[in-house]
Amino acid sequence: LFAALNKGGGVTAGLKKVDRSQMTHKNPELRASSVVSAGAVKKTAAPAKKFGGPVAKKDPVLELNGKKWQVEYQVDNQQIEIEANIKQTVYVYKCERSTLVVKGKTNAITIDGCKKFAVVFDSCMATLDLVNCQSVQVQVINSVPTISIDKTDGAQVYLSATSLETQIVSAKSSEM
Repeated sequence: LFAALNKGGGVTAGLKKVDRSQMTHKNPELRASSVVSAGAVKKTAAPAKKFGGPVAKKDPVLELNGKKWQVEYQVDNQQIEIEANIKQTVYVYKCERSTLVVKGKTNAITIDGCKKFAVVFDSCMATLDLVNCQSVQVQVINSVPTISIDKTDGAQVYLSATSLETQIVSAKSSEM
């Protein structure tokens, strides 16, 4: 691709030549014949898109699929508890005003699109990810090596004395 672009003048070799009689800026007769009336070009305004409108309520999900715990669409539920092991991951999606307690050592935890959500967990082997969240609280009882916070507004992370070596990586986030 770059070799074709670096040909210089050879790039335009395949284009056909336009003589002066076909050029509208050189031939006033062509300019006069191709005038479009102002009434013919009428722009219609596109209907405004509505963001943040009412979303259809989905049924709450709390289940183990293979090695992945799925916690989805939980609203006003302060008593969500999971018994996890080291081979399982936890995926939390679109939960609001809820609290999740993860007991045991888990592989990874991902919290995606939650609002006013809190999670308390013992240990995590790999990472805790917060993505597209608002007003999220996280409490680590034992340890977690990495916490990643992406596109999140309002994240509070409480680390225990054994997890003070945790690396926190953030991008496009505020109020941490």
